[in-house]
Amino acid sequence: MKKISILIVLALLLSVYPAEAQLGINNDNVAVRDWEAGLNFGLAQYYGDVSNRNFFEKLSSGESRFGIGLFGRKYFNEYIGLGAHFQFLSLRSVKENLSNGTPLNNAFTSNTVQGGLHMYLNFSNLFFGFADRPVSVYGLAGLGYISWNSILSNSVTEAIIWQNGMVSPGVSYKTGALNMPLTLGADIRLTNDLRLNVEGSVQTVFSDDLDFYSDGFRHDIIFYGSVGLSYIINYKGLQSKKRTQQTQIPRRKEPVRVLDYESVQPVQPERPRPQTTLPVVRIDEQRYTEPSQGQYEFRVQVIAMSRSRIDTEAFRRRYNIETPIVENTFSGLYRYSTGRFSSFSEAEAYSRVIRSKGIHDAFVVAYRGNERIRITSDMKR
Repeated sequence: MKKISILIVLALLLSVYPAEAQLGINNDNVAVRDWEAGLNFGLAQYYGDVSNRNFFEKLSSGESRFGIGLFGRKYFNEYIGLGAHFQFLSLRSVKENLSNGTPLNNAFTSNTVQGGLHMYLNFSNLFFGFADRPVSVYGLAGLGYISWNSILSNSVTEAIIWQNGMVSPGVSYKTGALNMPLTLGADIRLTNDLRLNVEGSVQTVFSDDLDFYSDGFRHDIIFYGSVGLSYIINYKGLQSKKRTQQTQIPRRKEPVRVLDYESVQPVQPERPRPQTTLPVVRIDEQRYTEPSQGQYEFRVQVIAMSRSRIDTEAFRRRYNIETPIVENTFSGLYRYSTGRFSSFSEAEAYSRVIRSKGIHDAFVVAYRGNERIRITSDMKR
């Protein structure tokens, strides 16, 4: 069971890389956090051989002790992250009788220190699509090492039965082991940078030596319920990452990036202005074509995504964009643009307005109808 559990967690941790490729991690305009660091406080409870009370009985009997935890986490996209955690938990548990009614009167106390790695998975985005929610539900699966300083005593006389460091012929106990924490949590947004985290963690200790007693529990169990605050470092919201030019679409399992073929230089207007309103449309994927004779227009591209579609109206309200947003698909990406201009200079001026609203890599594109075309030097004059 120990080996199987470790293999499962390692597989989850190693799955971060292929999951990056499949979900389009590091795409331009992908909405993600970057780094997060946090601190939490809570109550810890021990469940094992020296324990026969349930959760609520432990709360009322004094078998819940305080704990503190720290974590740091790197996010790869809106679904997945990888982090490290460190915790100090104090434990206490009492068992008066064995299952057959025989008096036992054992009391167990311990101070534990643990650290390890964990994988983060955002369930809200995974099952309901990405959105900038005020509350998100997530899970953590980790693998680490826990060490302890424990005492087993008589709960009536308080005489010490065993503790770390005691020596007896033929008797030895471990003072540390691997552990596997599984956590379910809720992330509550206070501000864009500050979050309230509520978590419940069940931690399996791959040892039966934590309480110095064997009575049916092969692995000791720790529950840790906590509330904490975390700070988002370099939160991106729906803004985009820095765009890197490429000459071709990457392979399927590599990160997909927005292709920007145009250079930006203001020029003088020449063609008449078309109508100023444009409804939101959805079309089939089009091929990139060279411009030819016929009417075309310039727009300002604001975001491109490989999988998740956005709510265009919510996006427009968030960044206070006055003109409607159009969705087109091209080269495997959902591309969103706004505005209709007959001259390149007008579109470039509007792109500066859009960038001032927080969409820092907005740029000018050209369309004939709903077909993306290359911007040539003649079109800029």
